[in-house]
Amino acid sequence: MALINSSISDASESGGKDCQRTTPESTQMQIVLLGDGEIERAATVMAGAFASDPLGLYILPDPQNRLTMLSWFWRQALHRNHLYAGNYTTAGEIRGVASWLPPGAPRETLWDLWQPFWQVLRCAGWRSTYRCLALLEFVERLRDRHCSSPHWYLDGLAVAPESQGQGIGSLLLQPVLERVDREGQTCCLYTSTERAVRFYQRQGFTVCEEVRFQTQAPPLWYMVRSPQ
Repeated sequence: MALINSSISDASESGGKDCQRTTPESTQMQIVLLGDGEIERAATVMAGAFASDPLGLYILPDPQNRLTMLSWFWRQALHRNHLYAGNYTTAGEIRGVASWLPPGAPRETLWDLWQPFWQVLRCAGWRSTYRCLALLEFVERLRDRHCSSPHWYLDGLAVAPESQGQGIGSLLLQPVLERVDREGQTCCLYTSTERAVRFYQRQGFTVCEEVRFQTQAPPLWYMVRSPQ
């Protein structure tokens, strides 16, 4: 259950995506699986990267608790995805994180989400809780519509603000993108900025649909990548 992704997706380049430039330093960077003991720090990095994302601003309009709630959301998502070895980061210092769900991973039901959303209700209020639930239900419908067959789902991609513009986001995606190409699988995501759309297009994703899950909400782009 991620709030902001590649997917409340994924984020913009100014809020979680790197620019396309690759530096000599980034070409030497090693991408590794995130350790269980690194989840707390990784969640903090992701919250900071997504703090100005349009979708995060809409769902968590109160700046007093936005970072706290984003960190909490990402801890939940990273712990869940850790069960499937779906979290990737940079070796040594955590400069970014890519978090995936593999084909066959069970989707969360409203019953599964009851306890987490009680926490949202308590800390962020009814308006944010309602928007979270509406978004997650809406995104599940998009997945059914555009990715009905088994697929990899990018739950979130974030690069620390001070490390953006170095090609780290592209590197973080490579382990799974190389795997899906070898195995002939599809992957998908949603994102909420046009800059992020352009970034993902460079990684081989195509836009299937541009929508708003509520009238006043920012636009979302749902994107799918076929094996290449």
